[in-house]
Amino acid sequence: MPAPSKRDKQSIKRHDQNKTVATRLKKLSRNFYRAMDAGDTERARELRDQSQKAYDKAAGKGTIHPNKASRKVARLDKALATNGSE
Repeated sequence: MPAPSKRDKQSIKRHDQNKTVATRLKKLSRNFYRAMDAGDTERARELRDQSQKAYDKAAGKGTIHPNKASRKVARLDKALATNGSE
């Protein structure tokens, strides 16, 4: 079996780095929606701000597509606007 190429090594390294970022984004979103379900709008607002910062940072670094980051943040805003006003 041949030794892994430089491209293979770089791909594995980037995958590991991107995976931690993607996991953090998922956890932030999950916690946001859990706070919304519990009726804790103050905590949801904090998580929404943290999520927006994290999504924008990930999009800026190329971990996720900028349109995906924008879509996710827009959905968080929409959820907060519809459920937070009640």
